[in-house]
Amino acid sequence: MSALVPDLIIFILLVLSVGFCGISVIGLLLFPDIRSRSYTAMRSSLIGCGSMAAAGTLLSLFLFFTRGGSQYLFLFALIGVLVLVIILGNIGISRIILHRTLPRDHSPVTDMDTLKK
Repeated sequence: MSALVPDLIIFILLVLSVGFCGISVIGLLLFPDIRSRSYTAMRSSLIGCGSMAAAGTLLSLFLFFTRGGSQYLFLFALIGVLVLVIILGNIGISRIILHRTLPRDHSPVTDMDTLKK
């Protein structure tokens, strides 16, 4: 039988995860430009996945210390890999979005007639 306090904390973290991942989907659908979409979706999905990873970590550590067994340490290691993949994926996606939304011409304007227009 499991304890009430860890189960309650895990439940709250999973509800937060569902809520923030839902916010990220709504942000992708509602916001008009790519920068606000990417900011809302990536930040809220990071919070959602982070709370899901925290719930899994808490579950694996709680079960390891109460029941023992190497499968819970393996679960803990897999959660670490999941967090690493999420972080690296978000860094890669944010760089792709940044490079696709930057203007192509970065040369400074030196002509005074162009500046006046």
